[in-house]
Amino acid sequence: MKVLRKATIFALACWMFLTACSSAGVNSGSGEENVDTSSQSSITEEGAAVEESDETSEPIDADAGLHNLEDGVLDIGTTVSWESLTPFRGLVGGDAPYLGLVYESLAKLTSDAEYIPWVAKEWSAEEDGLTFNVEIYDYVTDSAGNKITAADIVWMIEASKEAGLKTVFAKVENVEQTGDYTFKIKLTQDFTGALESILIHTYVISKSAYESSKDQFATEVVSTSPYVLTQFVANSVFSFEKRDNYWQSQELINPANAANVSKISFHVITEASQAGIALETKTIDAFVNLDSNTVEQFMNHPDYEVASRPHTNGTQVFFSGAPNSVVAEDLALRQAIAYAIDSEALVSGVYAGFGKVMHDPIADTSVGYLEKWKSEEYYPYDVDKAKELLAESNYNNEELVLLSLSNSTMQRNSQMIQAYLLQIGINVKLNLVDQALFTSTRLDGTQYDLVLNTVGGDNLADHWAVRYDMNAYRTGDATSRHDEVLAEMLYRTWSVDGYTPENIDEVHTYIKDNMYAYGLVQAEIVTIWRKDIGLTDQVSTFRAGIDFVASLYNE
Repeated sequence: MKVLRKATIFALACWMFLTACSSAGVNSGSGEENVDTSSQSSITEEGAAVEESDETSEPIDADAGLHNLEDGVLDIGTTVSWESLTPFRGLVGGDAPYLGLVYESLAKLTSDAEYIPWVAKEWSAEEDGLTFNVEIYDYVTDSAGNKITAADIVWMIEASKEAGLKTVFAKVENVEQTGDYTFKIKLTQDFTGALESILIHTYVISKSAYESSKDQFATEVVSTSPYVLTQFVANSVFSFEKRDNYWQSQELINPANAANVSKISFHVITEASQAGIALETKTIDAFVNLDSNTVEQFMNHPDYEVASRPHTNGTQVFFSGAPNSVVAEDLALRQAIAYAIDSEALVSGVYAGFGKVMHDPIADTSVGYLEKWKSEEYYPYDVDKAKELLAESNYNNEELVLLSLSNSTMQRNSQMIQAYLLQIGINVKLNLVDQALFTSTRLDGTQYDLVLNTVGGDNLADHWAVRYDMNAYRTGDATSRHDEVLAEMLYRTWSVDGYTPENIDEVHTYIKDNMYAYGLVQAEIVTIWRKDIGLTDQVSTFRAGIDFVASLYNE
């Protein structure tokens, strides 16, 4: 009987999806982590590390371009869009494959979870565990020849703190210049990974260049990157050319930061079928994080290569904590919803098998994740249990609002969830919105009862800080909830000494038992490229995609 139910739900969800597409078209949205110009949603540090290959090759000639491409331009497809180039942004959009070409940071996180220097030369901690000394290279210049000093970095950190778009900067008590190329950061408290996160998210630009720009880098950028931005069309095209006056010495460039492509252009394509067509017609040469349902046509194809790795983000349902929401004070209702959703069916129906069910709202790639959670019961699909809990709840046929992005992947997820909840008698209204509206509403629990999101974190403390800290935002945590008990648990784990398996497990269990968030699917990042671009040695990013700029190619 369970198989019949699953098939019925899947068929109903597919019918709802096709009906919506035929009547209104699939709304173009953005990727699972996208530009945020107002506030923070998730931790998405970007980094890369070289993967070893059986073949040896040298970087391509910086002036030659890729030899297999007639126009000398490597064209990459992505779902991640930015509507502005501003360096002051939240973390949504932090997985943009073009981010490192627009802005360099003080440090980078590699795919093997190693923090490596970038513009920063070195850093060290003082005995109090709260104060850190940072030195940058003394010869950093941007593409316009402006020399970068510690004063520029101090200004950027202070401005980022004032902007309040990334919660990690709220942990900076003060930052002080101590020399022409050195400065000191003091944190408000001992917080695991905070200094490294600050280094990663501090974009390096000249204060004078920023202040003299016509629109504060909204449409034009002067940065220290090895590349110059030659074309920017908001939410559409990002084109770059390698500059010949890059500041760093070749022998000091980490392979993860290499610039092995002379010209590259990124094209935002949010609709899955259009992405597939662009690859087939060779309009683009590769696609980072292709929709799983479009991948099959390229599997075992003689002209394409396919690579996949587990995403560092999960797909989760977060429940509103706002007093006006039906779900906020109704634990039985939240648990009923969790039992009613078949995550295994989402893996096959939405992600074409490129993913796995979750056992916590955080992906298992996060530092601190406990493997024992995978053997625990985590709200398995159980219609009878869901109906039993629904009967115990205070639900009275109210219409629950599910907020989600309107891109094809999130739309399919939303419609299947809607169908599963309808099966047990819960009415759900889908509010599928574009990136701008999602950005402005996702942290306001009064705007929804459930929000579908893809939130990650290189460690659990980062993820918890941006999702469950009742003091993180004006209205409470990321869903407008105020839970003092959970807050105290979080604060215990944030210190270096408190980041223990026991304390970590305590937070996991509390969130699970209270069902504040339900982890659904940890998808795989699938990257596809044409074989004739000559890619030989892949460089992977921390986010599990391929860094085509740092990768190596045939001569």
